[in-house]
Amino acid sequence: MKISSSAQMHQIDVEAVTKYGIPEIVLMENAGHEVAQEAINLVGEQQKFCIIAGYGNNGGDAFVAARHLINSGAKCKIFLLGNERIDKFSPSARVNYNVLVNMEAEIYHIVSERDWNRLQIALTFSDCVIDGLLGTGIHGELSELAMKCIEQMNTSRCPIISVDIPSGVNADTGALAPIAVKATTTVSFGLPKTGMFMYPGSEYIGKLVVKNIGIPQELLTSKLIKQEAVTKEFVEANMDPRAKDVHKGSCGKVLVVAGSIGYTGAADLASSAVLRMGAGLCTLATPESVYHIAASKACEVIVKPLTEIADGVVGSIAKDQIIDLSKENDVVLMGPGMGRHSETLELIVDVALEVDKPLILDADAIHAFAQHKDKLNALKHIPILTPHLGEMASFLGISVAELKADLWNLVRQAANQYNAIFVVKSERTITVCPNGEVFVNTSGNPGMATAGCGDVLAGAISALAAEGVCAKMNIAPIGVYLHGVAGDISAEYGRAGLLASDILDNLQVARRNVEKV
Repeated sequence: MKISSSAQMHQIDVEAVTKYGIPEIVLMENAGHEVAQEAINLVGEQQKFCIIAGYGNNGGDAFVAARHLINSGAKCKIFLLGNERIDKFSPSARVNYNVLVNMEAEIYHIVSERDWNRLQIALTFSDCVIDGLLGTGIHGELSELAMKCIEQMNTSRCPIISVDIPSGVNADTGALAPIAVKATTTVSFGLPKTGMFMYPGSEYIGKLVVKNIGIPQELLTSKLIKQEAVTKEFVEANMDPRAKDVHKGSCGKVLVVAGSIGYTGAADLASSAVLRMGAGLCTLATPESVYHIAASKACEVIVKPLTEIADGVVGSIAKDQIIDLSKENDVVLMGPGMGRHSETLELIVDVALEVDKPLILDADAIHAFAQHKDKLNALKHIPILTPHLGEMASFLGISVAELKADLWNLVRQAANQYNAIFVVKSERTITVCPNGEVFVNTSGNPGMATAGCGDVLAGAISALAAEGVCAKMNIAPIGVYLHGVAGDISAEYGRAGLLASDILDNLQVARRNVEKV
Protein backbone atom coordinates (compact mmCIF):
# COMPACT_ATOMS: atom_id res chain seq x y z
CA MET A 1 0.00 0.00 0.00
CA LYS A 2 1.46 3.31 -1.11
CA ILE A 3 1.78 6.16 1.40
CA SER A 4 1.55 9.81 0.35
CA SER A 5 2.81 13.08 1.71
CA SER A 6 0.23 15.84 2.10
CA ALA A 7 1.63 17.58 -0.99
CA GLN A 8 1.42 14.39 -3.06
CA MET A 9 -2.17 13.75 -1.99
CA HIS A 10 -3.09 17.35 -2.80
CA GLN A 11 -1.59 16.92 -6.27
CA ILE A 12 -3.50 13.67 -6.75
CA ASP A 13 -6.73 15.46 -5.84
CA VAL A 14 -5.92 18.27 -8.28
CA GLU A 15 -5.19 15.82 -11.11
CA ALA A 16 -8.39 13.87 -10.39
CA VAL A 17 -10.31 17.13 -10.87
CA THR A 18 -8.35 18.75 -13.72
CA LYS A 19 -7.05 15.78 -15.73
CA TYR A 20 -9.95 13.36 -15.27
CA GLY A 21 -12.74 15.88 -14.83
CA ILE A 22 -14.06 14.52 -11.55
CA PRO A 23 -15.80 17.41 -9.75
CA GLU A 24 -14.31 18.12 -6.34
CA ILE A 25 -17.75 17.98 -4.80
CA VAL A 26 -18.14 14.40 -6.05
CA LEU A 27 -14.98 13.38 -4.22
CA MET A 28 -16.29 15.16 -1.12
CA GLU A 29 -19.61 13.36 -1.40
CA ASN A 30 -17.87 9.98 -1.60
CA ALA A 31 -15.58 10.84 1.32
CA GLY A 32 -18.43 11.96 3.57
CA HIS A 33 -20.47 8.89 2.72
CA GLU A 34 -17.55 6.63 3.72
CA VAL A 35 -17.19 8.47 7.04
CA ALA A 36 -20.91 8.11 7.76
CA GLN A 37 -20.80 4.41 6.94
CA GLU A 38 -17.82 3.88 9.23
CA ALA A 39 -19.65 5.75 12.01
CA ILE A 40 -22.67 3.47 11.60
CA ASN A 41 -20.40 0.43 11.58
CA LEU A 42 -18.84 1.63 14.81
CA VAL A 43 -21.88 2.54 16.91
CA GLY A 44 -24.94 1.57 14.87
CA GLU A 45 -27.74 3.46 13.16
CA GLN A 46 -30.03 6.07 14.73
CA GLN A 47 -27.50 7.08 17.37
CA LYS A 48 -26.50 10.53 18.61
CA PHE A 49 -23.53 12.12 16.85
CA CYS A 50 -21.54 15.24 17.65
CA ILE A 51 -19.85 16.55 14.50
CA ILE A 52 -17.10 19.12 14.84
CA ALA A 53 -16.19 20.65 11.50
CA GLY A 54 -13.82 23.21 10.09
CA TYR A 55 -14.37 25.52 7.15
CA GLY A 56 -12.17 23.70 4.62
CA ASN A 57 -12.72 20.52 2.63
CA ASN A 58 -12.14 18.42 5.73
CA GLY A 59 -15.15 20.14 7.27
CA GLY A 60 -17.03 19.66 4.01
CA ASP A 61 -16.49 15.90 4.27
CA ALA A 62 -17.93 16.07 7.80
CA PHE A 63 -20.98 18.03 6.55
CA VAL A 64 -21.67 15.29 3.99
CA ALA A 65 -21.30 12.65 6.72
CA ALA A 66 -23.76 14.57 8.88
CA ARG A 67 -26.33 14.64 6.07
CA HIS A 68 -26.09 10.89 5.50
CA LEU A 69 -26.34 10.19 9.22
CA ILE A 70 -29.40 12.43 9.58
CA ASN A 71 -31.02 10.70 6.61
CA SER A 72 -30.38 7.34 8.29
CA GLY A 73 -32.34 8.47 11.34
CA ALA A 74 -29.44 9.61 13.53
CA LYS A 75 -29.52 12.73 15.69
CA CYS A 76 -26.65 15.05 14.79
CA LYS A 77 -25.39 18.27 16.28
CA ILE A 78 -22.85 20.14 14.16
CA PHE A 79 -20.38 22.59 15.73
CA LEU A 80 -18.04 25.11 14.07
CA LEU A 81 -15.53 27.42 15.72
CA GLY A 82 -16.21 31.14 15.47
CA ASN A 83 -18.91 33.32 13.94
CA GLU A 84 -20.77 32.21 10.83
CA ARG A 85 -18.97 33.66 7.84
CA ILE A 86 -19.76 32.15 4.46
CA ASP A 87 -16.55 33.58 2.95
CA LYS A 88 -14.47 31.36 5.29
CA PHE A 89 -15.72 28.14 3.65
CA SER A 90 -14.03 26.40 0.76
CA PRO A 91 -16.44 26.34 -2.23
CA SER A 92 -17.39 22.65 -1.90
CA ALA A 93 -17.67 22.88 1.89
CA ARG A 94 -19.98 25.88 1.53
CA VAL A 95 -22.33 23.91 -0.75
CA ASN A 96 -22.65 21.08 1.75
CA TYR A 97 -23.00 23.48 4.68
CA ASN A 98 -25.89 25.19 2.88
CA VAL A 99 -27.54 21.82 2.33
CA LEU A 100 -27.51 21.23 6.10
CA VAL A 101 -28.92 24.72 6.68
CA ASN A 102 -31.73 23.97 4.23
CA MET A 103 -32.39 20.68 6.04
CA GLU A 104 -32.69 22.71 9.27
CA ALA A 105 -29.97 20.63 10.87
CA GLU A 106 -28.77 21.58 14.36
CA ILE A 107 -25.76 23.79 13.62
CA TYR A 108 -23.96 25.78 16.31
CA HIS A 109 -21.15 28.30 16.00
CA ILE A 110 -18.93 28.38 19.08
CA VAL A 111 -18.43 31.98 20.06
CA SER A 112 -19.39 32.46 23.71
CA GLU A 113 -18.84 30.49 26.89
CA ARG A 114 -22.44 29.35 26.62
CA ASP A 115 -21.60 27.78 23.25
CA TRP A 116 -18.70 25.88 24.80
CA ASN A 117 -21.07 24.58 27.46
CA ARG A 118 -23.47 23.44 24.75
CA LEU A 119 -20.61 21.57 23.05
CA GLN A 120 -19.63 19.93 26.32
CA ILE A 121 -23.20 18.75 26.92
CA ALA A 122 -23.46 17.44 23.35
CA LEU A 123 -20.20 15.50 23.76
CA THR A 124 -21.37 14.07 27.07
CA PHE A 125 -24.56 12.62 25.61
CA SER A 126 -23.29 11.59 22.17
CA ASP A 127 -22.60 8.04 21.09
CA CYS A 128 -19.87 9.09 18.66
CA VAL A 129 -17.83 12.17 17.71
CA ILE A 130 -16.80 12.96 14.14
CA ASP A 131 -13.66 15.06 13.97
CA GLY A 132 -13.64 17.15 10.79
CA LEU A 133 -12.01 20.16 12.40
CA LEU A 134 -8.65 20.25 10.61
CA GLY A 135 -7.18 18.46 7.61
CA THR A 136 -3.86 17.29 6.22
CA GLY A 137 -2.69 20.78 5.31
CA ILE A 138 -2.26 21.90 8.90
CA HIS A 139 1.34 22.54 10.01
CA GLY A 140 2.65 24.18 13.15
CA GLU A 141 0.77 25.65 16.09
CA LEU A 142 -3.01 25.62 16.45
CA SER A 143 -5.23 28.42 17.66
CA GLU A 144 -6.28 28.41 21.31
CA LEU A 145 -9.87 27.73 20.25
CA ALA A 146 -8.83 24.70 18.18
CA MET A 147 -6.75 23.31 21.04
CA LYS A 148 -9.63 23.80 23.49
CA CYS A 149 -11.98 22.02 21.10
CA ILE A 150 -9.57 19.09 20.66
CA GLU A 151 -9.13 18.82 24.42
CA GLN A 152 -12.90 18.59 24.89
CA MET A 153 -13.13 15.87 22.25
CA ASN A 154 -10.38 13.85 23.92
CA THR A 155 -12.00 14.07 27.35
CA SER A 156 -15.48 13.17 26.09
CA ARG A 157 -14.93 9.39 26.46
CA CYS A 158 -16.85 8.95 23.19
CA PRO A 159 -15.41 6.98 20.29
CA ILE A 160 -13.98 9.48 17.80
CA ILE A 161 -13.85 9.08 14.03
CA SER A 162 -11.35 11.44 12.44
CA VAL A 163 -11.85 12.57 8.86
CA ASP A 164 -8.68 11.82 6.83
CA ILE A 165 -6.33 12.48 9.79
CA PRO A 166 -6.83 13.33 13.46
CA SER A 167 -6.89 17.09 13.93
CA GLY A 168 -3.52 18.28 15.20
CA VAL A 169 -1.40 15.46 13.73
CA ASN A 170 1.08 16.64 11.11
CA ALA A 171 0.29 14.58 8.01
CA ASP A 172 3.95 14.51 6.93
CA THR A 173 5.94 14.08 10.15
CA GLY A 174 3.52 12.69 12.73
CA ALA A 175 4.34 15.62 15.02
CA LEU A 176 1.64 17.04 17.29
CA ALA A 177 0.70 20.70 17.26
CA PRO A 178 1.02 20.45 20.29
CA ILE A 179 -2.22 18.60 21.03
CA ALA A 180 -4.11 16.24 18.72
CA VAL A 181 -7.33 14.28 18.60
CA LYS A 182 -6.93 10.76 19.97
CA ALA A 183 -9.02 8.96 17.37
CA THR A 184 -10.73 5.61 17.73
CA THR A 185 -10.82 5.28 13.94
CA THR A 186 -9.29 7.37 11.19
CA VAL A 187 -10.90 7.22 7.74
CA SER A 188 -8.22 8.24 5.27
CA PHE A 189 -9.01 8.93 1.62
CA GLY A 190 -7.09 7.68 -1.39
CA LEU A 191 -3.87 6.85 0.42
CA PRO A 192 -2.71 6.93 4.05
CA LYS A 193 -0.37 9.78 4.89
CA THR A 194 3.25 9.50 6.01
CA GLY A 195 2.57 11.06 9.42
CA MET A 196 0.21 8.20 10.25
CA PHE A 197 3.20 5.85 10.38
CA MET A 198 5.51 8.08 12.43
CA TYR A 199 5.55 8.64 16.17
CA PRO A 200 3.96 10.23 18.05
CA GLY A 201 1.24 10.74 15.42
CA SER A 202 0.76 7.04 14.75
CA GLU A 203 -0.39 6.64 18.37
CA TYR A 204 -3.34 8.97 17.65
CA ILE A 205 -4.68 7.25 14.53
CA GLY A 206 -6.56 4.39 16.18
CA LYS A 207 -7.85 1.92 13.62
CA LEU A 208 -6.79 3.08 10.17
CA VAL A 209 -9.38 2.65 7.41
CA VAL A 210 -8.32 3.67 3.89
CA LYS A 211 -11.08 4.34 1.36
CA ASN A 212 -10.86 5.02 -2.36
CA ILE A 213 -13.34 7.81 -2.99
CA GLY A 214 -13.30 7.53 -6.78
CA ILE A 215 -9.76 8.70 -7.51
CA PRO A 216 -8.35 6.89 -10.59
CA GLN A 217 -6.13 4.00 -9.53
CA GLU A 218 -3.20 5.04 -11.71
CA LEU A 219 -2.85 8.21 -9.64
CA LEU A 220 -2.73 6.20 -6.41
CA THR A 221 -0.11 3.75 -7.73
CA SER A 222 2.17 6.28 -9.42
CA LYS A 223 5.90 5.50 -9.38
CA LEU A 224 6.43 9.08 -8.24
CA ILE A 225 5.06 8.05 -4.83
CA LYS A 226 8.10 6.42 -3.25
CA GLN A 227 6.71 5.46 0.14
CA GLU A 228 5.07 2.12 0.82
CA ALA A 229 3.68 0.34 3.87
CA VAL A 230 5.00 -3.21 4.24
CA THR A 231 2.04 -5.42 5.10
CA LYS A 232 1.22 -9.10 4.84
CA GLU A 233 -0.21 -8.43 1.39
CA PHE A 234 3.05 -6.76 0.31
CA VAL A 235 5.09 -9.76 1.44
CA GLU A 236 2.75 -12.27 -0.18
CA ALA A 237 2.92 -10.36 -3.47
CA ASN A 238 6.71 -9.96 -3.46
CA MET A 239 8.05 -13.20 -2.01
CA ASP A 240 8.36 -16.29 -4.18
CA PRO A 241 7.62 -19.72 -2.72
CA ARG A 242 10.45 -22.16 -2.21
CA ALA A 243 10.91 -24.58 -5.10
CA LYS A 244 10.27 -28.26 -4.40
CA ASP A 245 13.59 -29.49 -5.80
CA VAL A 246 15.90 -27.46 -3.53
CA HIS A 247 18.76 -28.72 -1.37
CA LYS A 248 20.81 -27.11 1.37
CA GLY A 249 23.31 -25.73 -1.12
CA SER A 250 20.64 -24.04 -3.24
CA CYS A 251 18.71 -22.47 -0.33
CA GLY A 252 21.42 -19.93 0.32
CA LYS A 253 24.75 -19.95 2.14
CA VAL A 254 25.63 -17.16 4.55
CA LEU A 255 28.94 -16.27 6.17
CA VAL A 256 28.51 -14.48 9.50
CA VAL A 257 31.58 -12.66 10.84
CA ALA A 258 30.73 -11.89 14.44
CA GLY A 259 31.52 -12.23 18.13
CA SER A 260 34.20 -11.36 20.64
CA ILE A 261 34.79 -11.99 24.34
CA GLY A 262 31.53 -11.24 26.15
CA TYR A 263 29.55 -11.03 22.91
CA THR A 264 29.25 -14.61 21.71
CA GLY A 265 25.49 -14.30 22.14
CA ALA A 266 25.31 -11.77 19.29
CA ALA A 267 27.15 -14.18 17.01
CA ASP A 268 24.90 -17.07 18.02
CA LEU A 269 21.66 -15.15 17.56
CA ALA A 270 22.66 -13.78 14.16
CA SER A 271 23.90 -17.09 12.76
CA SER A 272 20.96 -19.07 14.16
CA ALA A 273 18.53 -16.54 12.66
CA VAL A 274 20.09 -17.18 9.26
CA LEU A 275 18.97 -20.81 9.47
CA ARG A 276 15.62 -20.11 11.15
CA MET A 277 14.70 -17.76 8.31
CA GLY A 278 15.42 -20.45 5.76
CA ALA A 279 19.01 -20.38 4.51
CA GLY A 280 20.46 -23.81 3.79
CA LEU A 281 23.90 -23.30 5.33
CA CYS A 282 25.45 -20.83 7.75
CA THR A 283 29.13 -20.46 8.61
CA LEU A 284 30.13 -18.40 11.64
CA ALA A 285 33.65 -16.96 11.61
CA THR A 286 34.62 -15.83 15.11
CA PRO A 287 37.83 -15.14 17.10
CA GLU A 288 39.64 -18.31 18.12
CA SER A 289 39.45 -17.39 21.83
CA VAL A 290 35.67 -17.74 21.73
CA TYR A 291 35.53 -20.49 19.11
CA HIS A 292 34.68 -23.28 21.60
CA ILE A 293 31.91 -21.21 23.22
CA ALA A 294 30.39 -20.37 19.83
CA ALA A 295 30.70 -23.93 18.55
CA SER A 296 28.86 -25.30 21.58
CA LYS A 297 25.87 -22.96 21.19
CA ALA A 298 24.36 -24.05 17.86
CA CYS A 299 25.09 -27.47 16.43
CA GLU A 300 23.55 -26.58 13.03
CA VAL A 301 26.00 -23.71 12.40
CA ILE A 302 29.46 -24.35 10.94
CA VAL A 303 31.96 -22.47 13.13
CA LYS A 304 35.41 -21.37 11.92
CA PRO A 305 38.07 -19.83 14.18
CA LEU A 306 39.76 -16.60 13.10
CA THR A 307 43.38 -15.78 13.95
CA GLU A 308 43.56 -13.09 16.65
CA ILE A 309 45.83 -10.17 17.41
CA ALA A 310 44.75 -10.31 21.08
CA ASP A 311 42.29 -12.36 23.10
CA GLY A 312 38.95 -12.12 21.32
CA VAL A 313 40.17 -9.42 18.92
CA VAL A 314 40.59 -9.90 15.18
CA GLY A 315 42.62 -7.63 12.90
CA SER A 316 44.14 -7.52 9.43
CA ILE A 317 45.79 -10.92 9.94
CA ALA A 318 42.34 -12.51 9.60
CA LYS A 319 41.48 -10.74 6.35
CA ASP A 320 42.53 -13.53 3.97
CA GLN A 321 40.68 -16.12 6.05
CA ILE A 322 37.44 -14.14 5.80
CA ILE A 323 37.87 -13.47 2.08
CA ASP A 324 38.45 -17.19 1.42
CA LEU A 325 35.37 -18.13 3.45
CA SER A 326 33.28 -15.56 1.58
CA LYS A 327 34.02 -17.30 -1.71
CA GLU A 328 32.20 -20.39 -0.44
CA ASN A 329 29.07 -18.39 0.50
CA ASP A 330 26.41 -16.29 -1.21
CA VAL A 331 26.13 -13.46 1.33
CA VAL A 332 28.33 -12.02 4.08
CA LEU A 333 27.02 -10.53 7.33
CA MET A 334 29.57 -8.62 9.41
CA GLY A 335 29.41 -6.76 12.68
CA PRO A 336 27.37 -8.36 15.48
CA GLY A 337 29.43 -8.32 18.68
CA MET A 338 32.78 -7.89 16.86
CA GLY A 339 33.93 -5.07 19.14
CA ARG A 340 35.46 -1.68 18.33
CA HIS A 341 39.18 -2.25 18.54
CA SER A 342 40.81 0.00 15.95
CA GLU A 343 42.29 -2.95 14.05
CA THR A 344 38.93 -4.74 14.03
CA LEU A 345 37.23 -1.70 12.54
CA GLU A 346 39.99 -1.42 9.93
CA LEU A 347 39.58 -5.11 9.10
CA ILE A 348 35.83 -4.71 8.57
CA VAL A 349 36.33 -1.90 6.04
CA ASP A 350 39.13 -3.73 4.20
CA VAL A 351 37.14 -6.95 3.93
CA ALA A 352 34.04 -5.11 2.75
CA LEU A 353 36.00 -3.38 -0.01
CA GLU A 354 37.48 -6.63 -1.29
CA VAL A 355 34.71 -9.20 -0.89
CA ASP A 356 32.61 -9.79 -4.00
CA LYS A 357 29.39 -10.85 -2.31
CA PRO A 358 26.30 -8.95 -1.08
CA LEU A 359 27.01 -7.47 2.34
CA ILE A 360 24.85 -6.91 5.39
CA LEU A 361 26.57 -4.56 7.85
CA ASP A 362 25.29 -4.45 11.41
CA ALA A 363 26.36 -3.00 14.76
CA ASP A 364 30.15 -2.62 14.91
CA ALA A 365 30.42 -2.84 11.12
CA ILE A 366 28.27 0.30 10.85
CA HIS A 367 30.55 2.02 13.36
CA ALA A 368 33.54 0.98 11.27
CA PHE A 369 32.19 2.84 8.25
CA ALA A 370 31.15 5.94 10.19
CA GLN A 371 34.60 7.44 9.57
CA HIS A 372 34.80 6.01 6.05
CA LYS A 373 31.32 6.69 4.69
CA ASP A 374 32.47 7.46 1.14
CA LYS A 375 34.05 4.00 0.88
CA LEU A 376 30.54 2.52 0.85
CA ASN A 377 30.33 3.73 -2.76
CA ALA A 378 33.33 1.56 -3.63
CA LEU A 379 31.73 -1.71 -2.52
CA LYS A 380 31.09 -4.23 -5.29
CA HIS A 381 27.43 -4.68 -4.28
CA ILE A 382 24.90 -2.28 -2.74
CA PRO A 383 25.23 -3.02 1.01
CA ILE A 384 22.42 -3.25 3.55
CA LEU A 385 23.15 -1.39 6.80
CA THR A 386 20.93 -2.04 9.84
CA PRO A 387 21.46 0.78 12.37
CA HIS A 388 19.17 1.72 15.25
CA LEU A 389 18.44 5.42 15.70
CA GLY A 390 21.52 6.01 17.84
CA GLU A 391 23.83 4.32 15.34
CA MET A 392 22.26 6.17 12.43
CA ALA A 393 22.64 9.51 14.19
CA SER A 394 26.26 8.71 15.03
CA PHE A 395 26.87 7.65 11.43
CA LEU A 396 25.56 11.02 10.20
CA GLY A 397 27.32 12.99 12.95
CA ILE A 398 24.12 14.46 14.39
CA SER A 399 22.01 13.98 17.51
CA VAL A 400 19.14 11.52 17.74
CA ALA A 401 16.76 14.45 18.21
CA GLU A 402 17.99 16.04 14.97
CA LEU A 403 17.63 12.73 13.17
CA LYS A 404 14.09 12.10 14.39
CA ALA A 405 13.02 15.64 13.44
CA ASP A 406 13.62 14.88 9.75
CA LEU A 407 14.16 11.12 9.69
CA TRP A 408 12.92 10.15 6.26
CA ASN A 409 14.66 12.96 4.37
CA LEU A 410 17.98 12.55 6.17
CA VAL A 411 18.09 8.80 5.61
CA ARG A 412 17.03 9.28 1.99
CA GLN A 413 19.95 11.63 1.47
CA ALA A 414 22.36 9.16 3.06
CA ALA A 415 21.08 6.21 1.02
CA ASN A 416 21.50 8.17 -2.19
CA GLN A 417 24.86 9.68 -1.27
CA TYR A 418 26.45 6.41 -0.18
CA ASN A 419 24.59 4.06 -2.55
CA ALA A 420 23.43 1.89 0.33
CA ILE A 421 20.21 0.47 1.73
CA PHE A 422 19.55 1.64 5.30
CA VAL A 423 17.28 -0.27 7.67
CA VAL A 424 16.73 2.23 10.48
CA LYS A 425 15.35 0.42 13.52
CA SER A 426 12.93 2.39 15.69
CA GLU A 427 9.32 2.38 16.86
CA ARG A 428 8.41 2.12 13.19
CA THR A 429 11.38 0.69 11.30
CA ILE A 430 11.98 2.11 7.83
CA THR A 431 14.02 0.70 4.95
CA VAL A 432 15.39 3.36 2.61
CA CYS A 433 16.90 2.58 -0.79
CA PRO A 434 19.33 4.62 -2.93
CA ASN A 435 16.54 5.49 -5.39
CA GLY A 436 14.60 7.23 -2.62
CA GLU A 437 12.07 4.49 -1.92
CA VAL A 438 10.98 4.21 1.70
CA PHE A 439 9.38 1.04 3.05
CA VAL A 440 7.58 1.45 6.37
CA ASN A 441 7.16 -1.62 8.53
CA THR A 442 3.76 -2.35 10.07
CA SER A 443 4.60 -5.35 12.26
CA GLY A 444 6.31 -5.60 15.64
CA ASN A 445 5.69 -4.31 19.16
CA PRO A 446 7.44 -2.51 22.07
CA GLY A 447 8.46 -5.81 23.65
CA MET A 448 11.06 -6.13 20.92
CA ALA A 449 13.13 -3.37 22.52
CA THR A 450 15.51 -5.92 23.98
CA ALA A 451 19.14 -6.95 23.64
CA GLY A 452 19.91 -9.19 20.69
CA CYS A 453 16.79 -8.31 18.69
CA GLY A 454 18.90 -6.50 16.10
CA ASP A 455 21.24 -9.48 15.73
CA VAL A 456 18.27 -11.69 14.88
CA LEU A 457 17.07 -9.14 12.32
CA ALA A 458 20.47 -8.96 10.62
CA GLY A 459 20.56 -12.75 10.34
CA ALA A 460 17.01 -12.89 8.98
CA ILE A 461 17.75 -10.32 6.26
CA SER A 462 20.96 -12.15 5.35
CA ALA A 463 19.07 -15.42 4.87
CA LEU A 464 16.55 -13.83 2.49
CA ALA A 465 19.37 -12.20 0.55
CA ALA A 466 21.16 -15.55 0.18
CA GLU A 467 18.03 -17.47 -0.74
CA GLY A 468 16.99 -14.95 -3.38
CA VAL A 469 13.25 -15.39 -2.90
CA CYS A 470 12.48 -11.72 -3.54
CA ALA A 471 13.78 -8.78 -5.55
CA LYS A 472 16.89 -7.10 -4.14
CA MET A 473 15.16 -3.92 -2.99
CA ASN A 474 12.49 -5.98 -1.21
CA ILE A 475 14.86 -8.21 0.77
CA ALA A 476 15.34 -5.87 3.72
CA PRO A 477 11.71 -4.68 4.16
CA ILE A 478 10.43 -8.25 3.93
CA GLY A 479 13.02 -9.37 6.48
CA VAL A 480 11.97 -6.54 8.80
CA TYR A 481 8.30 -7.45 8.45
CA LEU A 482 8.81 -11.18 9.14
CA HIS A 483 11.05 -10.33 12.10
CA GLY A 484 8.25 -8.11 13.45
CA VAL A 485 5.66 -10.84 12.94
CA ALA A 486 7.89 -13.21 14.90
CA GLY A 487 7.98 -10.59 17.64
CA ASP A 488 4.20 -10.28 17.60
CA ILE A 489 3.82 -14.05 17.92
CA SER A 490 6.25 -14.01 20.84
CA ALA A 491 4.34 -11.16 22.51
CA GLU A 492 1.23 -13.32 22.85
CA TYR A 493 2.73 -14.34 26.19
CA GLY A 494 3.44 -10.71 27.15
CA ARG A 495 5.64 -7.91 25.91
CA ALA A 496 7.67 -7.35 29.05
CA GLY A 497 10.26 -10.08 29.30
CA LEU A 498 10.21 -10.93 25.61
CA LEU A 499 13.66 -12.22 24.57
CA ALA A 500 15.53 -12.08 21.29
CA SER A 501 15.68 -15.87 21.41
CA ASP A 502 11.84 -15.91 21.48
CA ILE A 503 11.81 -13.94 18.23
CA LEU A 504 14.44 -16.30 16.81
CA ASP A 505 12.31 -19.32 17.64
CA ASN A 506 9.27 -17.82 15.87
CA LEU A 507 10.91 -16.75 12.61
CA GLN A 508 9.92 -20.05 11.01
CA VAL A 509 6.26 -19.61 12.02
CA ALA A 510 6.27 -15.99 10.83
CA ARG A 511 7.48 -17.02 7.39
CA ARG A 512 4.99 -19.85 7.16
CA ASN A 513 2.15 -17.41 7.88
CA VAL A 514 2.86 -15.35 4.75
CA GLU A 515 4.51 -17.77 2.38
CA LYS A 516 2.62 -19.14 -0.62
CA VAL A 517 2.30 -22.92 -0.61
